[in-house]
Amino acid sequence: MFENIFRGFSFIKESFSLVTKDKDLIKPSIYSIFFGILFTVITGIAIYLSTAMMPQELVYILVFLVLLGEYYISYFFTGMTAFLVYDYFKDGDATMSEAWTAAKKNAVTLFYLSIISAIVKVVTGVLRGKSGRDRGAAGGLANMVIGFIERVWTVATYFIIPAIVIEDRDLKGAVARATDIMQRHLLPIGVGEIAVGLVTGLLTLIGFIAAIVIGFVIFGAMSGANAFAGGLIAIVVAAVIIVLVIALSMYVTTAYHTCLFLWARSVEDAGAGAQGTVKPPAPIANTLGV
Repeated sequence: MFENIFRGFSFIKESFSLVTKDKDLIKPSIYSIFFGILFTVITGIAIYLSTAMMPQELVYILVFLVLLGEYYISYFFTGMTAFLVYDYFKDGDATMSEAWTAAKKNAVTLFYLSIISAIVKVVTGVLRGKSGRDRGAAGGLANMVIGFIERVWTVATYFIIPAIVIEDRDLKGAVARATDIMQRHLLPIGVGEIAVGLVTGLLTLIGFIAAIVIGFVIFGAMSGANAFAGGLIAIVVAAVIIVLVIALSMYVTTAYHTCLFLWARSVEDAGAGAQGTVKPPAPIANTLGV
């Protein structure tokens, strides 16, 4: 476990180093959060106001469309991040305009992927609700299987998106590409998932706690002079820190899988049996222990 934690810290240190060299790498993750929040708030208010005037079935459809929109926003900007990582290792410079063009060019395919993810989310949610009513061993086993399916699909999308944006593949070709990569490199993917997942989760928790503590400190320091202004500043500062923490977590996760994707491409180009001889991109080399 400790070895995985050290590997995860190694990757995060390397990925943060890339951000200091090219700040464009982190921008799509920040945009994704802001657009996602804005979209969710607006559509949430619209659904709340319309529930009294619409049949329940139509409300369910609207909720599904909101879920679809959230996935699409996430995937579009994830695609931009993946292309920026690719662009950085290809040319030594990540260019936002090129990443935007690549994501926009494949916007329809990313939308199709969003539809599938929304359906998977709804289906697994329904199945989880049914299994939750079963308090026995069968219910617990069903929850484990559902959780496994959700995790596998989530990981798969991190390889499907680069295949779409970097290689301009259609959805069928991107799914086949991601499946092939996951089958060929199952061990490195599993090791990295544990390492990066552990550390990203830990740092996110620390970041949230730090944001709350800093917010309370600011509020306490200013409450005597102007409680309202102190509260407002405290909320803004805490919110900014939380957004940055979430954005960094999103960037690290996307960067890790994109580096693995690029490594798989290099191994493929080098020929069969070359996995042990082709060096991965620097950020993931230590994480994989190669």
